[in-house]
Amino acid sequence: MNIGELVTVKTIEKNTLEKHTPYSAEIRLFSCVQQGDIDSLMMQIKNLDSLIVMGKMSDNELMQHKYMAVSAITLATRYAIQGGLNENKAYEFSDRVIKTIDSLADKNEIFMCLGIEILKLTQDVKKNKKQPEFSPHIRNCIKYINENLCKKISVSAVAEHCGISSDYLSQVFKREIGENLSSYILRQKLEKAKNLLLNGMSSKEICIEVGFSSQAYFVTAFKRFYNMTPSEYIKITRTHKTNT
Repeated sequence: MNIGELVTVKTIEKNTLEKHTPYSAEIRLFSCVQQGDIDSLMMQIKNLDSLIVMGKMSDNELMQHKYMAVSAITLATRYAIQGGLNENKAYEFSDRVIKTIDSLADKNEIFMCLGIEILKLTQDVKKNKKQPEFSPHIRNCIKYINENLCKKISVSAVAEHCGISSDYLSQVFKREIGENLSSYILRQKLEKAKNLLLNGMSSKEICIEVGFSSQAYFVTAFKRFYNMTPSEYIKITRTHKTNT
């Protein structure tokens, strides 16, 4: 089964049953784009029909689907930029896809197009994360971190992998990225943890999955970065739509 078939299997029968996409589901989907996480995106996109529900925006059924698709592409574009994709490239993508959606005359084709294009966008984000415009040492450093988020990562381990001293790597990383290497490592782990939380994983399970030494450290670090605990984050994402 190709991606088009995955997207269109249940599209029409469920769209009219819900008024708005739950905020937590929206975050799960578009965070995959932000992180360039293709495997997780493919799992999410199987339920694209129930994830992209924006309320009634038109009495014309075809226009309703077009409006929902355009809204989804707009959100995906913003998340891609947050994930490091070049703004011009992201907006060129958005303009092109919106024009394509506008030209379509079948609701199934719209959702097929939407699924395919969001996948392409996520692939671009992933490619950009693997090949940023930095020096070879920093590219190698970032690649190592992205591939080892499930492990305990120290600055010295990254430096050893890159074949340079910890002090030199830290200096170069700070100069090129604008963030301390240790802080960057922790932030990447926490971003992954946010997705795992929304997928129902417990703090204890996340500590194992993302390589935190203890639940207490995970909760403390999460609160320091996001000004809320993991449980508060889950509560906020689940109630955001209702409150707004």
